[in-house]
Amino acid sequence: MEEIGKYIAVYLAGATGIWKGIPAGIALGLKPLMTASVVSLGAISSALLVYFSGEPFRKWLMNKYGSKSLEQKKAKFAKWLDKYGVPGLGLMVTGLLGPFIALMIGMALLDNTRKFLLYLLIGILLWTFGITYLSEPVVMLLR
Repeated sequence: MEEIGKYIAVYLAGATGIWKGIPAGIALGLKPLMTASVVSLGAISSALLVYFSGEPFRKWLMNKYGSKSLEQKKAKFAKWLDKYGVPGLGLMVTGLLGPFIALMIGMALLDNTRKFLLYLLIGILLWTFGITYLSEPVVMLLR
C-alpha cells in the first residue's frame, strides 16, 4: 500500500508539472523508468484535461493566471513560432516552461491546435524521460 501512495504522489506532482514530478519521484526512491513513466502520464493527462475541457475552463485558466503575463509571453513566442514552427513550439516550450504554460501559449497563438497537441505530448515524453535519466547519475553521485 505504501508503494501505491508513492506512485499516486508522483502522478499528482507530475500532473502539476514535470519539473515538480521528477524531483518527487527521485526523492521517494522510485526507479528512473517508473518516475519518468508516472510523471509523463500525469503531465499528459492534465494537458489532455485542459485541452478537452472546453472554452469556459480555458477562460477561467486565462483569468486565473493572468492574461497580462500571457500577452508578454505571447509576443516573445510569436517570434519562436515564426522561426521554429509548431513542432518547435510544442517540443521546446514544453520542457522550458512546462506543459500548462506551453498549452496556454499554443492555444493563444494557434488556430489549429491539434497538431500542436501532438507535438506537446511528444515533448512531454521526451523532456520527462530525458530529464529523469540525466538527473539520476547526479543524484547517485551526490549520495
